[in-house]
Amino acid sequence: YGQTGSGKTFTITGGTERYADRGVIPRVLSYLFERCKKDTEAQYTIYISFLEIYNNSGFDLLDAAHEDGNSMEDLQKVVILEDENGNMHLKG
Repeated sequence: YGQTGSGKTFTITGGTERYADRGVIPRVLSYLFERCKKDTEAQYTIYISFLEIYNNSGFDLLDAAHEDGNSMEDLQKVVILEDENGNMHLKG
């Protein structure tokens, strides 16, 4: 959460002008795949979700249904749950 225009999206996705301006997600993905490439003794399976939280509903932006031009309201929602210890869980 944060104020409009405070840089949330830029922090996560980064800029498009310079490689040095990439955000958290591109940096993490680069790191993960570099680590997997270096470790030839193991086999990895990587699953990725890219969730947008909007009005307390989560939407997986990588869901194939999103590519069909469906609106956010038509996508399967991801429910955000909090357990008794204050940990957040996503279900959907």
